[in-house]
Amino acid sequence: MKEKPKQVLSEERLKQLPSAPGVYLMKDSSGKVIYVGKAKSLRSRVRSYFSGSDTRLSIPYLLERIRSIDTLVTENERQAIILEQDLIKKYKPRYNVRLKDDKAPFVVRIDFNGEWPRVELVRKIADDGAKYIGPFAYSYELRSLLDVIRNTIPLRTCSDAVLRNRVRPCLEYQIKRCAGPCCLDVDPAQYQDWLNQAVQILEGRDKQVAAELEAQMERASRELRFEDAAEIRDRLEVLQNVGDDEHVVRFKGGSRDAFGLMRDGSQAEVSILAVRRGKLFESRTYGFSEVEEDDQELIGSVMLQYYAGTGDLPDEVFVPFELDDAAAREEVLSEQRGKKTFIKVPQRGSGRRLLSLAGENAQQNFKARFLGAGAKEKPLSALHKALQLDEVPRTIACVDISHFQGGETVASVVFFKDGVSDKEHYRRFRLPELDKPDDFEAMRQIVKRYLSRAAEENELPDLMIIDGGIGQLNQALDIRSELSLDRPAMVGLAKKRGIQSGYRDALLPAPKPERVFIPGAQTPIVLKPGSSELHLVERIRDEAHRFAITFHRERRNRRTFTSELDKVPGIGEKRRLALLREFGSVQAIRESSAQDLIERCGIPQKLAERILLALNQEKP
Repeated sequence: MKEKPKQVLSEERLKQLPSAPGVYLMKDSSGKVIYVGKAKSLRSRVRSYFSGSDTRLSIPYLLERIRSIDTLVTENERQAIILEQDLIKKYKPRYNVRLKDDKAPFVVRIDFNGEWPRVELVRKIADDGAKYIGPFAYSYELRSLLDVIRNTIPLRTCSDAVLRNRVRPCLEYQIKRCAGPCCLDVDPAQYQDWLNQAVQILEGRDKQVAAELEAQMERASRELRFEDAAEIRDRLEVLQNVGDDEHVVRFKGGSRDAFGLMRDGSQAEVSILAVRRGKLFESRTYGFSEVEEDDQELIGSVMLQYYAGTGDLPDEVFVPFELDDAAAREEVLSEQRGKKTFIKVPQRGSGRRLLSLAGENAQQNFKARFLGAGAKEKPLSALHKALQLDEVPRTIACVDISHFQGGETVASVVFFKDGVSDKEHYRRFRLPELDKPDDFEAMRQIVKRYLSRAAEENELPDLMIIDGGIGQLNQALDIRSELSLDRPAMVGLAKKRGIQSGYRDALLPAPKPERVFIPGAQTPIVLKPGSSELHLVERIRDEAHRFAITFHRERRNRRTFTSELDKVPGIGEKRRLALLREFGSVQAIRESSAQDLIERCGIPQKLAERILLALNQEKP
């Protein structure tokens, strides 16, 4: 039975609250902060939760969980806005809107100090001397820019490891998308010019690159280098075509951002369109399924988190409605930027057009994210009922362990939100200390590491599925108890029993259905074959297995990628590469004679004999 909402603050205590601006922190029965809000008047804002004047449907649900409220007074509303965001970052309250679920935007990295630099996508800017351009949303615009670069500029795209070990040009060279610096003589000055062109394209100076290509094409024609001229012409066409299609909105100048909102109850989608140098170049959207804030608070919270830690603030920020605290938010953004940023609700012209486009974008993404929400709700509700859970499991984690012949044990934890995989919260774990198969100990270590971190970040799932039987489940439950946690709920999922073997299926016993073990139950639960809840559980379990196997394969491949020549004493990097370039493969070296190695690579006789002895011992 649910506990009735308690009157957290008496009428006398409400009267004593200051009318000054500040921040309030709502806490649950364990003292954990579950919601942080700011107010122009603390007394009026906090009182609205208990007086019934706040008509949001989520308020009764929130009040059921509040057991105390703390307040912090600030000198003005601007300070309250800043303090609110600092406290949200610190406590990570469950019911505040946070943008952490969205992956960090991509940044383009080019290390001009490296060997034959390449264009890389990273999510973090490091102090390593490389040039960083961005951030970009991983959107159509960025993909278009990268496609232009790959189709017009023959830069290498392979990893440093592949570059160092390559013995002949790859397919990228054959289709003229790479100059082949791994194996061929490439003019460093020409390569530097190509890098500069790539930077110009990424920084929006594609017209300058087009002008350079036109000049190169004309020069090649005058010098009767018609093949070169035709190749440059093709690259120029790619650049011009994408440049024409890439931007759907243009402005005469200035930098402007527009925030669009689509909301239905507690579900909301916020779309942000960014304009720089007169071009619409970035689009980002954020979806929220459990929004407690009103529309103004939602837009304001997303706005400050979106601009946090960046100096790339626009001249104007367009919003779909007036913000009561717009002046204070302008102060915060302007102080961060170093010059004035205005918050406006445009009524006409290009500003209104941009804002309308942001609104349409929010609507489309809302439909894509929440369309069929009832269909997504059905398996979650059915699972809630079938597994006898206390609440609908909107967030589900699943643990899977993988090992190969007793070694290289790894594990994965996948995360699903509202029945959809949330790869931002996927986790991988290595267990190098386990030198033999021990699923119970592996499960204990993984669950402890995962839950400790999730509890610290206030991101515990509603349900954790343990891929295994009652034994593995009990290990996970012991760890949860050891950590003094009351969530997540835990169940064990045992694999099907039975034999499946092509045409013999009809002659053999049918495989038994999935069995779900729940704490305290004597017998496992059998989910109905073909049911939506069974399909959801199997999909989550299969994804965890896929993720663990992929990680294990990557680890194994990384370990075996190193040439067998590395195991031979006296073989350094240069000599190893010389052998591979000359013979093409380790197998070809193995089949050669010592005299071949001496004559073709100038290797001393004793070393040549040692190489062949080592390689033939390694031969299976």
